Amino acid sequence: MTNRAVVFGPLRYLYLMNNARNFLPILAGLLLWIGAAPKPPVLLRVHLQAPEGAKGTVSVPVTLFNPAETISIQSLPEVSEKEIRKVSTREDGTILVEFTDFGQTKLEVGTSTGRGLIMVVIVNGRVVYAPRIDTALTNGCLLLPAGSITGEEMAQINGDVGHAKEQRLKDLPR
Repeated sequence: MTNRAVVFGPLRYLYLMNNARNFLPILAGLLLWIGAAPKPPVLLRVHLQAPEGAKGTVSVPVTLFNPAETISIQSLPEVSEKEIRKVSTREDGTILVEFTDFGQTKLEVGTSTGRGLIMVVIVNGRVVYAPRIDTALTNGCLLLPAGSITGEEMAQINGDVGHAKEQRLKDLPR
């Protein structure tokens, strides 16, 4: 071992340890920042049953529970959480989903052209409601069974709607 290695070896070790000491708080802060990411948005989608013979990327199979059957739905939703104005619970426990004007129009068109088909409401990947369409929904509201959306999901949807409104108002030129 040379004199140079004896002298510079411990100095190099101290230098690396000092840099590690400065780097560890940054690494810990980065890990905390990643772990504190906001919750993903609640996904509420309304799909229509796909026409017979539709396959591939146009339709997706979904299992219904009442009655227990598997149907194909259109992969693109008729209405999504982007067109929701407000979600609220009524006195009887049912959940009222109110759509924006654009969502109302999309829901009306979908239900008027899809009479006889099944409309499937999916919240965060689970089927919560699947009625057969017998009339066009023209009032821009959808009534879901009690318990289909949790209180936390409702609060998050309403919070996301409020945040999106604030964002749009902020983006307008003054």
